[in-house]
Amino acid sequence: MKIITINEKDDFFHFLNYNIDVTEYKYKYLSNVLHYAFATGQLPITENTRILRLDTYWAIYIETDGKLFIYGDTLKEFTLELQSIINFESFQGFEIMGDYNLVYSIIRGKNVTNFSVIKDRIFYQLNNKGLLILNSETPLLPQLEDHTELTEMMLAYYVEEYEGKRNKEKAFINATIIEHIKDNSIYILKESQTIVAFCTISDPDIGIIFVRPDFRNRNLGKLLLSQCSKILFDKNQKSFLMTDLNNYSSNKMCLDIGYEEIYKHTNLELI
Repeated sequence: MKIITINEKDDFFHFLNYNIDVTEYKYKYLSNVLHYAFATGQLPITENTRILRLDTYWAIYIETDGKLFIYGDTLKEFTLELQSIINFESFQGFEIMGDYNLVYSIIRGKNVTNFSVIKDRIFYQLNNKGLLILNSETPLLPQLEDHTELTEMMLAYYVEEYEGKRNKEKAFINATIIEHIKDNSIYILKESQTIVAFCTISDPDIGIIFVRPDFRNRNLGKLLLSQCSKILFDKNQKSFLMTDLNNYSSNKMCLDIGYEEIYKHTNLELI
């Protein structure tokens, strides 16, 4: 196994540039980390940051003040090496983000139990439209006057998605909604002039999909997701999305309309 530390800058950045395709959807979060750590310098890193290589396999460990990022292949050699350099006792209050299998392999091997799950996710890709539920109707693009109603719905989404632990400021969400409306990157379903569901897109990705609780169990989410997925698929011949790993209904909905699991991601907090 070869270890490339951050101090070996030429080798380190050569590997990043030529061996990790950050355009892949499964590296959506890693791409942001690499940008802020190495392109802008807004995320200061420690000297423990390193890349592990074995044949065609690799893992990257990025250590910052407050967060640890661990991505790559779940090899025994990588797991043991990372277990040896990460002193979990000194990282109380830190977040860990990365590859689901690799992260859990490390913490289970070290018998780490003092953590809480912020979010475990499944990433999906749609490769064909055959199972999408489509009808003659098309999802609506909201008008600017809909922003207040949509803001309240998106605020409710964050409360539900993160169990009240990561609520967003109303002003921030309102500005986000207005931007989506102006960019034509949010679609809605209405009943009796009430918005009952919305779905945001960020080409070629599905963003947030939310159905009002009183309107669930009517396949409205599946219909809206199908319609928005078709819009993205027709343009890109593929589309992507991520769900809460533990949300059975969301994962079943994705599988039912043809999405296939491609990756698992985790975000933990050491307590």
